[in-house]
Amino acid sequence: MSDTQEVLQKLTEAGLSEEDLKEEIKRKEREFRGFITTQGALFLIAKEHGIEIHSQDIDPELYEEIQQAIDYNEFTIRISDLREGLSNIVLLGKINRIFPIRKFIRKDGTPGIGGSFLLTDSWDTTKIVLWDDHTKIMQTEFFTIGTILRVINGYCKKGLKERLEVHLSKQGKVQIEPEDIPLKTKKSLDEIEIKSVNTGGESLDKNLPEMKIEDLYNTSGFVKSISGVIKIVELKEFKKENGERSFLLKFLLSDETSSINVAVWGMQAIDILRIIENGMGVKLINVFVDENEFEKMKEIHFTKKSILEII
Repeated sequence: MSDTQEVLQKLTEAGLSEEDLKEEIKRKEREFRGFITTQGALFLIAKEHGIEIHSQDIDPELYEEIQQAIDYNEFTIRISDLREGLSNIVLLGKINRIFPIRKFIRKDGTPGIGGSFLLTDSWDTTKIVLWDDHTKIMQTEFFTIGTILRVINGYCKKGLKERLEVHLSKQGKVQIEPEDIPLKTKKSLDEIEIKSVNTGGESLDKNLPEMKIEDLYNTSGFVKSISGVIKIVELKEFKKENGERSFLLKFLLSDETSSINVAVWGMQAIDILRIIENGMGVKLINVFVDENEFEKMKEIHFTKKSILEII
């Protein structure tokens, strides 16, 4: 009897039907995003049901696969090694640029969300494309330029101007600042300076128009920068549930295309209020765009990493 047959027999004796096992195997394959074998999935299912299987005929690495999370470092490839049609791609690099998240309507009439960013490793840079729920990670305060990311289970295809880009699959995952990076690799990543990045001698940022305020109404998530003229609306003082005093500064940011409300919370509101005045031109850097639940309109929120520059 083979090892796989032995596992199947013991799982059947434990009360699992053939249909149950098929579903369990599919679940494990989804969980490990295609990086676990069917045999490995079976042994992991057995372990979850309290069945310990050990055999000299089984590769010892299989047991290691079960005991620990998959070591994605073994699957990581260089961005320079990307080729059209590659799948199950694992990349490791730094966020180089973040593009706005955009909502759209598919051909079948259903709504969709798309987001993208540039990822740079020690050899090259590529565009990473996320869809729907995967874009939520781009809306966290930790998703910023210069942050180290691991992209798991992507596939490579050609995008605009025939440039290669990596799309995250439905079973894919993005890890922010993964802790299991080898020291040598981590050192190389830390040494990457995020400035202007060229591909084939042409800047990826070249000829891209500056974002205007009207663009923000079709955007959600972090925005690298937006400029305009300030009109102060109000400073509110309130008490939090714990009794601590806090502040909310609201001002209007306008350019030639539109206007949008800006909200700044806490002591950051006081710091900003000290340096701004009506009619002042400013650039807001690393701010977050979201919809106000009460007014049902887009507004800009400051985070701890947001900056206001007077221009």
